[in-house]
Order: sequence, then C-alpha cells, then structure tokens
Amino acid sequence: MKKIFYAVFALAALSACQTLDQEPSTAISAETAIESVTDLSYAVNGAYFQATGRGQLNLVSELAIYADELGPDSDVQNGSGQYAQKIHERSITALDSWGAYAPLYQAIASINKALQKAEALEDQEGAAPYIAEMIGMRGLFHFHLATFFAPIPTSGSANKLGVVLSTEVYPLDYKGSRASLDETYTQIIKDLTTYINSGYNKEKMDGHLNYWAALAIRARAYLYWGKYAEALADAQKVINESPYKLYTRENYVSVWSGDAGDEIILQYAQDDNYNAQRYAPGYYTHPDGYTEYLVTKEFYDLMKSNPDDIRSELVGYRQGKGPEGPYPLKYPGKTGSSVPLYSHSVKVVRLAEMYLIAAEAALKTSGASAAVPYLNTLRQTRIANYQDATTTDIDDILLERRKELFSEGQIAFDFWRNGKSVKSGIATYGPDHYQNVLPIPKDEIDICGEDVLQQNPGY
Repeated sequence: MKKIFYAVFALAALSACQTLDQEPSTAISAETAIESVTDLSYAVNGAYFQATGRGQLNLVSELAIYADELGPDSDVQNGSGQYAQKIHERSITALDSWGAYAPLYQAIASINKALQKAEALEDQEGAAPYIAEMIGMRGLFHFHLATFFAPIPTSGSANKLGVVLSTEVYPLDYKGSRASLDETYTQIIKDLTTYINSGYNKEKMDGHLNYWAALAIRARAYLYWGKYAEALADAQKVINESPYKLYTRENYVSVWSGDAGDEIILQYAQDDNYNAQRYAPGYYTHPDGYTEYLVTKEFYDLMKSNPDDIRSELVGYRQGKGPEGPYPLKYPGKTGSSVPLYSHSVKVVRLAEMYLIAAEAALKTSGASAAVPYLNTLRQTRIANYQDATTTDIDDILLERRKELFSEGQIAFDFWRNGKSVKSGIATYGPDHYQNVLPIPKDEIDICGEDVLQQNPGY
C-alpha cells in the first residue's frame, strides 16, 4: 500500500513491507478538513498512527529495541539479516534510516497543520485538550528523533548537532537545517511544559500522551540533558500524585501479555487491526521469528542468579524453528491475538522508570542517602525477602535499570548518558562513538543539500 510521507521539507513516496497496516476508523490526516472538535480528535489519532504505523524501523518495530540491540545484554544467533541484526552489528547506513526518520516528521507536520486549523474552530473550549495534547506530542516526537539521530547531551560526544525542529506549517520547498543539541532539548521541554501547564488530560488515556506521560517523558528528557534537579522533581510528582502504581510480584509476569497494567503511563498500540507486523519486537525475540534479539548467557545467568526476584521469570530458554537459546520474554504476544508474535503494544514509559530516574537524579544532586529509598521501594515490589540497602552508586542504579528495563529500548542510552562504554559482543564502544546515533537519510540530504542539512559525523 502506497504511503505518502509529508516531511518537513518534501513529499516522498514509500511502500511499506508489512502484513497489516490498517488506519483506525477514528483517525484522519490533517490534510482532511477539520471542521469540528470531533474531527480534531480524529486528527490526534491520525498523528499517532503516522508516527507508529510504518513497518520497519519505527516506534513499534526495531526502534523499540534499538538501545537493547546496542547494549551489553543482547545477542544475535543465525539472524535473518533484518534491521534488528543490522542495528546490533552497527551496519545501518544512510540508505536504511528513512523509516526511522520520515514517519515522525510526517506526524509532526500533521500536528502543526492540525494546530493551525484548530485556531478557526468555534468551540475553542472543547478543542483545548486536543490542542494541548498535540503540542505535547510534538515535543515527544522531537524527543524520539533526538534520541535516535543526535547524541545524548551528557554523553561527552563532540557531535553537538540536534535535529531539524518543526514548529509550524512550512512550504513544500522549505529546507530545514539542524538545530544545536541545546536548542533541540529546549524545544522538547518547551512543548512538553506547555502541555503540562495546561492541566488537561489527567485521567488515564490508553495509547495517548496524557498529563502524567508528558511529565514522565519530560523527566527522562531532563535526565538526558543533565538537568537533574528538574528530572527529580518531575519523577517525584508522577510517583506521588499520579494514578499509576507499581506492579506487584503477583502480577508482574502476567501483565506483559496485555495492554492493561497499573504501571503503564504511555504505550504505543499494536494489535491485530493496528500496526501488527512481522517487524514487531515479538517476532525478533522468538525462535519462530527472526531470532535477532536473544539475551547473552551472562545476562541470563545474572537474571536467574536470584530466583526471589520476580524479574528473573522474564528471561528463558525457548525452542522453535530457529536457534534455541535464552530470550527476553517481555513480548509474548497479546492475549487473543490471531498472530501473537506480530502484536504487542510497546511500553514507552512505566512508573518503575520514575523510581529509577528519581534515584539517579537524587544521587547526582544530593548523594546516596537521598537516592537509595527509591531503589528500596522498587526492589520491595520485585524481590521476595528483600532487605533494604543502605547506600548506592551509579553502577548499582545502572544494574537495576538493566534488570527492570531490559527489552524496553533504554539500556545503551543509560550507559552513554553516564559517559560509560558498552561492551557488545567482542567489541567495546565508547559513549561518543559515531554509530551510537543513526545517519540522517541520504534522500533528505540529497533534497536539502549538505550545506543545509548536515550528516552526523562519521557517516
């Protein structure tokens, strides 16, 4: 099915190779007339679909496990040569990265167009919650782009290029240049803050960026930017005031096969009728699929070393058509799905991460005594017979993040933003290695010219 990508500076056509790619009936493109609040709500849904419903290298396929494939705990055995293996091997080129780039810019362009059209709606009071959400989405999608196409500000990388910022409706011949890293994060924080300050959407909103999700994403962005006091304040607010609760030992394993869960602050939908595809993380983490994301024997042994830790049950040996080995079990497929390995909503941010952000930010602002209570609270919900720790350090926190957040697209980022190298396979990569970020697509540079749109150094 032909897809039209309206990026910041051009229109281009792309055919996506995937099994199912159905736009929901409650979604419309911003190209469609927006004449009512209902139309505006459909445009919001359409922007989420544009950002996630695009086959390879998108937010519900390989990008969901990008930082795991580049992290210390992943393994590929007899892979199929798909993009997860290419990420793991650091062989992605500027000819490959279009799928990670264009859909997010298409979604941002649609948001800007919808915001422009929303100004003419008669019912501004009814439109206000959707307008606020779209501004927050723009910040979220820019943050995704910065995460994959720009270095983390605290990594120590000499590359200080951010991403092209898209904050208005542009003419088709517009050629966007890259902002600096600081300018990029300033814009991300600005949009998320505008949404948060609106006070709208504090109820749970499955598959949508609500007030609490905006706070949680802002906490992560502040952490990446080295604004630790601000990250701590946001994480504390989510912990203390939001309607989300930590999983218990009794439900920790079962929640991964569905969309419901007390900890899920934001997830991107994937089910039989929405985004299901063979590039889903579930297909990479099963011997009946592409087998391009196993865990290392070392990580398997680490997780299994404490059977009192319920998280140890989320790695296990699997048998199938492909290689037997230790796999992550966080993508078992959605209960009731016709093709379970194609269908599993991707968790973007959970409450557990807020405790880990709070611990790290507290450590870096006030020391170990301020940090350790957050770790103790989290561990008490995961580990039977747990005895509270009395101190902690950054290596301890990073180890806890590996145990809690593996397979959720964060682990390599955690090492890099703390200036630490990652041993992957037989090689070790520093936090400033050029291949920690994706190359800007060649098509975009060809359209804009290298004098306008600069490629990431090294590519």
